This record gives sequence, structure tokens and C-alpha cells, in this order.
Amino acid sequence: MFTENKKQFLNDFGRKLKFTLPEGTVIDKGQDKEDLLGIFDKTYTDATLGYLATKNSKPRLTCIEEDVASVVKGSTVEIEGISTKYKVFDTSDDGTGFAIIELSK
Repeated sequence: MFTENKKQFLNDFGRKLKFTLPEGTVIDKGQDKEDLLGIFDKTYTDATLGYLATKNSKPRLTCIEEDVASVVKGSTVEIEGISTKYKVFDTSDDGTGFAIIELSK
């Protein structure tokens, strides 16, 4: 079985992360004991219905699944280079060994 180094996908665009779980535990290192990295994405969506229009953003992180296995809804995250402190809204496995973490303010 071939095992790919998932960290190589985060090296170019990944930002350092620091999660604080609801009970106060801090997670800032991955399974490899190196800085916890994730790719921050803030896609914008807009919808128009007649003359009503809305704009929305969906901030999220893509991380290595085993690095964030204990992150739960309600955890907070500090993202390198981003001044906003986000809360975890939801987490899901993407089926490739990465986790998608949906964020809210």
C-alpha cells in the first residue's frame, strides 16, 4: 500500500493554526509534532431572488484529518496572518485523509 505524505499538500499554502477546545485544551501541533497547518479559504457567494440580493462568505479550513480529530463544534481557532478569531461550526471528512472545518465568527 502506498502512503502519501499529506503534509506536502499544506507546505505551500498552509497557515499555522492554534485550536482551543471547549474544555480549554490547546492543539497547535500535528501528529508529527510539527506546527499544525491548514489551508484557509473564504469563498463568497451571492444569491438574487427578484430584487432581493444577499452576499455571504463561508470561511473554512482544510487540514490533515488525524491532526484535527479531536476538534469539535464550538472550538476556537487562531489562524496565522488572520486577525479574526473563528469558531468551529462543523467538521467533516472529505474521504481523502483531509478534514474540512467550517468556521463562523
